[in-house]
Amino acid sequence: MQFRPKKIDYSSPAGASGGPGISKQVTPYVGTPYIDMTSAVFSGVSQAIGATVGDLWWLGGQAPAMGGNAFVFAKATVGLTIGQLVAVALPTTGTATVPGAGTAASPLTTTASITTNINNATLAVNADVDNWIYVNATGATLPQLRRIKYSSSSATSFYKVALPDYLRPTSPTDADVFDTIATNADPLCIIRPWNLIVNTATTVPVGVALGTVTAGNYTVIQVAGLAAVSSVGNAANLVVNVPAVGSAAGVIIGTAAANLYTGASLILPQIAQTAAGPVIIPCYVNFTGQ
Repeated sequence: MQFRPKKIDYSSPAGASGGPGISKQVTPYVGTPYIDMTSAVFSGVSQAIGATVGDLWWLGGQAPAMGGNAFVFAKATVGLTIGQLVAVALPTTGTATVPGAGTAASPLTTTASITTNINNATLAVNADVDNWIYVNATGATLPQLRRIKYSSSSATSFYKVALPDYLRPTSPTDADVFDTIATNADPLCIIRPWNLIVNTATTVPVGVALGTVTAGNYTVIQVAGLAAVSSVGNAANLVVNVPAVGSAAGVIIGTAAANLYTGASLILPQIAQTAAGPVIIPCYVNFTGQ
């Protein structure tokens, strides 16, 4: 996962104002405005403090300020609830589609752009801007991973990876072109870093949701420290300081009944659960790989 560590306290923790530290629950580290941000709100946050999707930071300070907890700005592709484990959205795979003669509406695949068989008709124009496209072009000798700078809304989605560079009048585009032009049926995929889904029984969790998030909105997730993690519907098997694992619906279950899809993820329950029920469990977590 991509991230840029920053020692910045983006938001004031509850304990920083002289409150009771962890307050009424384990998760008021981040203020409500940051939990469920529309695109417009997140744009304002980005302009105000320079936040971008994937930024990771640690709260500093003494214990009353809740130091030692880490967070990441992310985008929820589905609705989230408090305590759910989240995983990275799966890439969208497809192939290059050379559209024949080419028109303004369906341009030829070039070093600056590519037409695919990926159906983005339900997405808005430029919905994938700042995500990534990887193209395994025939004959390519270099990896072709490029940031998306334009995406269409169509059944055969069209992506641009290079745009006109007006500071270089002799060049039609900037320097981020493909090294090798894709041919028909060359495989490719769209990768969306820090676009999140609810964790499943076969995915690796990368963080914990801090509250209710609307599908398509931006949020802050916790990736390390003392977190409140959902075990809703879990039929026990959680043992204090014995690693738990993520399961379906973003809940944790005990390792005695689970496959260890842990990767670099560590979840240590701090209270045992001996019966099924809607329970939020305090856990030490670390999804940073550090």
